Order: sequence, then C-alpha cells, then structure tokens
Amino acid sequence: MTKKYFMQGAGLRLVLLLCAVTTGTQSALFGQRVKWDITGTTEGLWNISDGKTGWCNLLEVSVETALWKGGHLETGAISTYNTGVPVADDLQAFSCIDAGADKAFRLVGAGIRQEIGNMISVYAGLRNVDADHFTTPFTGLFTNASHGNFPILSANFPLATYPLAALCLHTEMRPLKGLTLRESVYNGVADDRLNRQFRFCPSSDGVFNIGSIAYHIGEEEHHHGYYTVGYALGSSPAEDTGGKTFNYALWALLEQPVLHIGKSHLGALLQGGTSPASRSTCRHYWGAGLVWNNIAERLSQVGLVINRALYADGRETDVELTGSFPVCSHLTLQPALHCINTNGRYTAAAQLRAVVEFGN
Repeated sequence: MTKKYFMQGAGLRLVLLLCAVTTGTQSALFGQRVKWDITGTTEGLWNISDGKTGWCNLLEVSVETALWKGGHLETGAISTYNTGVPVADDLQAFSCIDAGADKAFRLVGAGIRQEIGNMISVYAGLRNVDADHFTTPFTGLFTNASHGNFPILSANFPLATYPLAALCLHTEMRPLKGLTLRESVYNGVADDRLNRQFRFCPSSDGVFNIGSIAYHIGEEEHHHGYYTVGYALGSSPAEDTGGKTFNYALWALLEQPVLHIGKSHLGALLQGGTSPASRSTCRHYWGAGLVWNNIAERLSQVGLVINRALYADGRETDVELTGSFPVCSHLTLQPALHCINTNGRYTAAAQLRAVVEFGN
C-alpha cells in the first residue's frame, strides 16, 4: 500500500471514528445537543521563482457535547498529508496548514469546559493557543502562519500551536459587554504524541502562561472593531545546559473598519509584538494590512497584508495578496500570492486552497 493511499485511508478512519463517538455520545446523553464540524482543506503550492511545487492536505474534526448544566465536552483531531513541501526556504511559513511530517491522527483538543453564569468559563484538558488568542475576524483570512500565532511566540517557546497541543487550564471572564479577559496555563512543552500530551511536568517541561485582554464592538464574529493586548511568559528545557530557560513576549492586535460601502466595508489590520531577550530566536514582529469584506452576495473577502519578522540571525518580509470566495454553502476557494524577502533573497510564491466544511 502506498503512503498516499495509507494517509487517505487513515484520514477516513479518523472521520468515521469521531463520527461514531459523536453518535454514541449523543445516544448515551438521551439526545442532548451535540455540535460537530468536519473541515477538509487541500492546497496547491507553487514557488514561482524556481518552479518547485507542493501539495498540502488537512482534515479537521471537532465535536462538542453537552454534559450537564453549563458543562461541555470538547474534542478535536486533525489528519495531515503533504508532499513536496516546503516549496520555499522562508522563515515564517507562507502556508499555515503545512504541518511538517505526515501524521494520520493528531489529537488537538480533549477537555471539559464549564460555564459559570454568564461571565466566566473554565476549561481543563488538551488545547492549543491559536483560536483563543490569535484567530480574529481579519487574521483568519490570511494564509501566512504568522497570523495563526505570532513568531515571537512560536519561534521562542515549545508551545501548543498548530499542529501540537498540551495540557491546559484556560479561563475566560466577560465582566463588561464586549470585554473579554483570557488566561491560559499550559505544560511548558507541547507535543502531538498521545503518551506525551496528557502530562503536566513543570520540573522537566516548564510552564507556559499566556493572557490577553480583548475588546470588540458589536458581535465578536462580525467586523465592527477588535482590539487586544497580550503577554506570554514561560520556562522550557534548555538544550545546551540541561536545565530550563525563561522567556517572555508582549503583543497587540487592532482591527478597525474604516470605510463602509453598502453592506461591504474596508478594514485596517495592525499587529505586532516583541520578545527582546538575547536568547529569543525571533525578537520583533509586526504586520499591517487592509481587508475588504462582504463583497457581493456570497460574502467574499479580499486582503493585502505585510508581515515583517526580525530574527536573531536574519529578517524576513512577506507581502500577501489573497481572497476568499465561497462557491456554495460548503465550498470556498482561496488563491494567494506572496512576495517574500528573506535576508535579501526574493521569492515569489502562489497558493490555491479549497476548503470543504460540514457541520451543525
């Protein structure tokens, strides 16, 4: 059996397994509400400068099941298959779904969330930081991996970011309308192996802590204005001494509509952060862009953004032009074009992404 068909079969088994769990859980809970989502993403990559091509595939399955009043079981898993990647020697990774080595099953979420009144929620279990602190209305459009998690974090900490996860205690407080305070404490080293994920070992792995304060105008999923500031600090194993090393980072994100044209609007994005310690691999990062939303009837989006990352041994700028075009309620196409300058070496790269999603 070839690797390609093995991975496709493994991905199918992942879907069937989690669907079976969902169905069984729903029956056991006598028809209590179960939320589920299955998303498949396939992406062709082309390094225009040297002709190299690649192919990335991601299958995501998530299930949320009501347990008791205010209590929910949240689970999620992914399956990945890539060939010919990476197609460019960029530092930030212009494809956010390139997960590196192929793996048929990665558990990325498994825990219990408890709502306490209307203001507080607490989650305990396996988790990653991306959706909590960095996935926002505008950043979710772009394909560069720096929008999923700023490089001042992903390059400096062995943290729980895609495709990894770690044991976590995550809390959210909503003291005022539109204001959300988030605080997360993780095991210091994330992993994608089941026998290494469900562990909290501060003596050997260290501890990673990330927090943010976010304010949004209107409903959070709509584009009326989103502003957040955050921090991260943590300890992790030091490769050279065998002990542990400590690091920290500060970051901010602003999204603001600036022009309304009928039901569509043009918005500005500004983000950045710093991790200035000499031990940091990436010390500074910023990004700025424009997003045009709700174009035509199918709510298409078009965006242009510049990402700039300063590393200890170099620097990189990526200019990305992309658009998201729904074909129907379940299928979205997204082309993207990148112009990348890595330490004075220019690379032009292109993507064509198709996303198929089903859920309730």
